[in-house]
Amino acid sequence: MTEGLQANYMVAVAEQISFVSAFLGGVSATILFTVIIFISDKRLVAFLIALSALSACSLLVSVISGWRLTIGLHPNLPFTPDPEKIEMLWNFLIAGYGLGVNSLILSIGLSGWIRSYRTGAITSAIAALSILIFATTSIY
Repeated sequence: MTEGLQANYMVAVAEQISFVSAFLGGVSATILFTVIIFISDKRLVAFLIALSALSACSLLVSVISGWRLTIGLHPNLPFTPDPEKIEMLWNFLIAGYGLGVNSLILSIGLSGWIRSYRTGAITSAIAALSILIFATTSIY
């Protein structure tokens, strides 16, 4: 998949996705901690905790992959990196970002159901629209 992509392009993408992923990972962690503190026997709360943890961890994988990719593609790196590892980092960068953003949107969409049916329907509809936009505008 990385064949034909220039190193400077990959670095620019890695830097941007790393920045966004770091920010969104913080949001995911905040939601996770808030939901954990919120005591409820509802099954939905356990599901929200799992989704928030998935989001935070996926975005963290994306950030770390982006940093490593940026380092590995630096023109002054004193050795030539293994192309397979560059490919793997690129795939983890993209996959971690996609999984993290989608699970964050899902957790936001489902969070309204804790309050009421009406709020849940509204937040779920907004989340569904967001995921649709995210998925259809992706270039990967």
